[in-house]
Amino acid sequence: MSNIIKYCIFTTIYNVGFTFSTGAVMQTFLIQVGFSPEQVYILNSLMQIMQVIMMLVLTFLSGKIKRVKMVASLSHLSLSLLTGVFLLGAINPELIKNGYVIAVFIVSAISYVGVGLSTILSYCLPYYTIDMKDYGKMTGISTAIAGGVSFLASLVYSLLLLKFSYMKTTATFFVIAIVCFILTSIVCASMREKTIEMNKENQGDNDVIAVFKNKNTYLLLIPNFTRGLSVGILNVIAAIAISKSILNETTSSYLNVILQIAAFAGNIFFAFAYKKYSSKNLLLLATLGVCISFPFSLELGVIGFFCCFTIASFFRFVFDTAIPVIITEIIPQEQIAPYTSIRMLIFTGAQAVATLLITPLEASIGYTGVLVFATVMLFICGIMYYAVAKCVKNQLANLIN
Repeated sequence: MSNIIKYCIFTTIYNVGFTFSTGAVMQTFLIQVGFSPEQVYILNSLMQIMQVIMMLVLTFLSGKIKRVKMVASLSHLSLSLLTGVFLLGAINPELIKNGYVIAVFIVSAISYVGVGLSTILSYCLPYYTIDMKDYGKMTGISTAIAGGVSFLASLVYSLLLLKFSYMKTTATFFVIAIVCFILTSIVCASMREKTIEMNKENQGDNDVIAVFKNKNTYLLLIPNFTRGLSVGILNVIAAIAISKSILNETTSSYLNVILQIAAFAGNIFFAFAYKKYSSKNLLLLATLGVCISFPFSLELGVIGFFCCFTIASFFRFVFDTAIPVIITEIIPQEQIAPYTSIRMLIFTGAQAVATLLITPLEASIGYTGVLVFATVMLFICGIMYYAVAKCVKNQLANLIN
């Protein structure tokens, strides 16, 4: 119970820091200091590529990491370095004229190696610290709490932007983000590890081999890739909306408020519904919800865009929570570390490809076409994950019978 509480605390704190160092806040800040939308897209691709490199390494090494908790706690500090560079640019505009763009790219590359490590170990950490039968409900509740707190922080940020200068307000929240990352590391390190029984001496090597022999690894390659293409586009929606003149530096901050409301509502819904309706059925519902609400949101004006974005974000958080829960149901525990490295390698690599595709896609089919493309990719992912999960459930039922 102590670990569950700490897990909720560090998830919440990290989410607040992540909110104000990535996504809409980062994209708007970079555009305000002189980055072009194309440079923002390329930077996002670089971030994903650096994660891919780390995940490729972890495919073979993650199972050999002995002190998962301590390594995970240190990896949560990685974004504080990049946020510090953002902070320097916000408080000293003169830096922006002297190679600031290059500095952001270099530090982003370094920081996102750590983010790649943090991402993989975050999926492994629950196996070492909590009872996995509580994982689905705990994930929903902890993410909902994180969304609620981040919503309040985002609301305060948006209100302060109305009264104070953009750069001073944003610099203050960069400081808050750095503090959050430090506290996350401390709380994570304080969790107590439980004993996990592994079978053999060279378990790490055996697990990698087992993952590549598991047919579900290959069945999920395509949905993991298409999900990455979709998320890569959705992650830069602030820059897209600013480019379409739907949002500006003030109204783009509302996206964070909406995202956190959606995170809270979507994860509370998942936490209390998944045992009754199953994670795979909730995934199917979420897939349809995003596909109906999001593709043409840019054509509906500011109010219409915000309404569609709110609905789509709710279903996207249900979707994003259902995926890792489904994975714990279809991938054996001893394979989870190398499998997660492979899954996130494909997923993150596709995100890098997606942001590079935005400019040529926009030139040929427009930004609405880009969102339709992203929605189709998410639909493919949802349907394929649902099919694999249903197939595994039927196989287990046959074995029991």
